[in-house]
Formats: sequence, structure tokens, C-alpha cells
Amino acid sequence: MKKKYIIFLFICVISVVLTGCLGFPSTSKDTTTNNQTATSSITSNINPQVAMPKSSNSIYKEPVKIEEGATASDIANAYLDCVVTVFVVNSYDIELSFGSGVCVYSGGYILTNNHVVSDVLSNSSYELRVCLNGESTSYYAEVLWTDASLDIAIIQCQNGNIPFVKIQDRLIDETVPSLQLLEPVIAIGTPLDYSLQNSCTYGYVSGLNRYSTADNNVYEHLIQHTASISKGNSGGPLFDMQGNLVGLNTLGSVEGNDIYFAVPVYSAQLILQEVIKLNEQSTRQAYKMPQLGITLCDEIMCMFYNENYIDSQGVYVMSLQWVVILILYYKVAT
Repeated sequence: MKKKYIIFLFICVISVVLTGCLGFPSTSKDTTTNNQTATSSITSNINPQVAMPKSSNSIYKEPVKIEEGATASDIANAYLDCVVTVFVVNSYDIELSFGSGVCVYSGGYILTNNHVVSDVLSNSSYELRVCLNGESTSYYAEVLWTDASLDIAIIQCQNGNIPFVKIQDRLIDETVPSLQLLEPVIAIGTPLDYSLQNSCTYGYVSGLNRYSTADNNVYEHLIQHTASISKGNSGGPLFDMQGNLVGLNTLGSVEGNDIYFAVPVYSAQLILQEVIKLNEQSTRQAYKMPQLGITLCDEIMCMFYNENYIDSQGVYVMSLQWVVILILYYKVAT
């Protein structure tokens, strides 16, 4: 037994030396996946020197109220000012990416797509900006948290006085009715250019738990719907007829008609309060997602990454961090 502990300790020491005591690199046979993981590990661009609003100081304390029995027109008109245009500019004030977003909490907290804001994380000279409905002036904004695999980002606008909507997961939350096929939905966003700011479209849920691939990512549990969206709608809201934010519009099919997809909002709903709490401390901090140290691949991801899938009740382990390998070895050794 003593010999096993000595071997375990030796491996720990060697691992620390090799990693420079600064975390544990993944072991993976797919370098593309490694590069993508490295890029997506940058999840915020918070500048502690910049003063941002606090939720308690906003003039809006409650989400916009939607009356029972409201029509699609009622909901769209009530929420127009909650939907914003989000864009990234370089140091020459040239626009690099463009999309939509929706305010979900007092103090200018906004949900949008990761791919709308990812450019600002790749270069410190780039700046994220938000344009409110009907305004030509843009406001400075920061990424507080983002996840490329979910294609969701939480950002905050320096103008904290933006009305906000009610966010409600209707896919995994068992306390509310699940989304149903052919249930009406409303999409709002800024397609193509600013002259079409906050266009509203109406459609139906046409599929649930869909998956699609884009930008080297696999998106799962998507909401398929028929409310027309175009380039620029990315990150904009998808509402149900109770006025709940149920998804963020993210992509559409170029080969078919009326085939559009929204990412579900449950991941953002789960961490939103924690993101806000950390951001509103005296020294603002970014939220870090807990890391398991294991990269798993389900059946759909295995098809995308061309890996061999085991069976319908298992997952394929793509990579392990050294710390996980050491723990597993320790468990076996003891």
C-alpha cells in the first residue's frame, strides 16, 4: 500500500512540474477541439476600472407585465423596448459583428448569442456596444459570461435603464407546462441592418430537441420554429404567448423554408443571479462555470466528431484532464 502512495505522489509531482503549476492541460487526439476549448475558455471581458450600473439603481424593478389573454400584437408592442441591437467594433469604429439581444434583468443585463459577442473576447482593442430600440446612440457593454457550446452570452449595458422581460425555461423545468408542437411563438430582432431594428415575426413551434452544427460546434436541444429570422436576428428573443422568453434565435436553414432554430434559455436562467451577484461586488468578478475535467461525447456529438459511439446508454470520453487521471489512478490504487 505504501508503494502505491509513493507512485501516486510521484505522478502528482511530475504533473505539477510539467504544467508549471498553472492548471492541467487536456489530453486529446483532436487538436481542433483543443484550440476551440482554449478560445472558449475566455468567458468575459470585464474591465474593473469601468463603472457599470447596479440592478438596484435602475428605474425598472420588475419585468414588463403581460396581461393574461394578451395577443401577439400586445406582447410585441410591450417588449419592443426590451430588445436591443448588439455589435462589436474595432479600434477604428468599424463594425465586426452584428446581432440582437434582450434585457432580462434590472440594470441592463442582456442575453444574446455567443457568436454575436465572441469577437470582443479575441482582441482587447475591440469594443462591445448596445443600441436601444429607436435610438442611434450606442452604449458601452461588457461580456459577463459566455459559452460557445451553448451559444449563449450574458452581457451588461452601461445604460442600466432598459425595461426587461421574464425569462422562463419551458424545456426542462417541470414546474411549468412544456413547449408543445404548433404552439405560437414571437421573434423580435434586428435583421440585416439598423433600418429594420426590432422587426417582429410570428410563427409556430415546429420541432423540439433538434440539433444542428455551425462554427465547429454542435448545438443540441434546439427549438425549431417558423417565425422568420435573418442574419442580425441572432441573439434575439423567442417568446411564447404568455410573454415568457423561451429561447434565443440563433440560426436557420439555408436549404429549406421556414426552418429556424432557437437555443433554449435554461442554462442562462440557472446562473443569471450568480453572474449578477459577482458582477455587483465592490470588485467585479466574472462567473466561472464549474469544470468536471472530462470531455464527453453523446451520440449526436460522436456523429459530428466522427467518433465511435458505444451505445444509447453511454457516452464517449473524448479527453481527460491530468487531475482527473490522477484521481482515477488514486481510486484504483487504494
